[in-house]
Amino acid sequence: MVALSQLGIELGPLLAGFGIAGVIIGFALQDTLSNFASGMMILIYRPYDVGDLINAAGVTGRVSHMSLVSTTIKTMDNQRLIIPNNKIWGDTINNITAEHQRRVDMTFGIGYSDNIEHAEAILKSIVEAHPKVQALPAPTIKLHLLGESSVDFIVRPWAKPEDYWEVYWDITREVKMRFDAEGISIPFPQRDVHIYQTTK
Repeated sequence: MVALSQLGIELGPLLAGFGIAGVIIGFALQDTLSNFASGMMILIYRPYDVGDLINAAGVTGRVSHMSLVSTTIKTMDNQRLIIPNNKIWGDTINNITAEHQRRVDMTFGIGYSDNIEHAEAILKSIVEAHPKVQALPAPTIKLHLLGESSVDFIVRPWAKPEDYWEVYWDITREVKMRFDAEGISIPFPQRDVHIYQTTK
């Protein structure tokens, strides 16, 4: 700067130009630097790793690649999404496969005229018979709610994360088949409409 000044070059416009250029470059790199900082935090705290099934930034899928600026996720329907790290770090991160067990939450309703003990015994036998339902923790099968149109049971077995949907679908299918075979109704919402006719 001293040498340029000695040569007679005006430093004011030059410094102003550098300042404007710095501001422009700073704005241009703002998202990149934010992604870089978020990537550093992800690498330090390791909320997920390659191969984990996660839900983050509104996306559910398996992590296939990680870098300092983005995370690549392969969705369940085999789409590849590249998500900026600041979108992930600034949101809730749900690592689905971090734990070795996952609770499967289901609700089944029966009619008010159906036998509660019979329905509860059927649900218990279905859950205990499934090979991928874990014995510990013990499954929860309880009468939960007296709804408008049904008596609702909660059924909550435990399974490995990779077996979650298989257990959910198998039990749901078996409950429908067993309820039909045992004469237990699965009600749907109903309304009683009363029509009154008046004469003038």
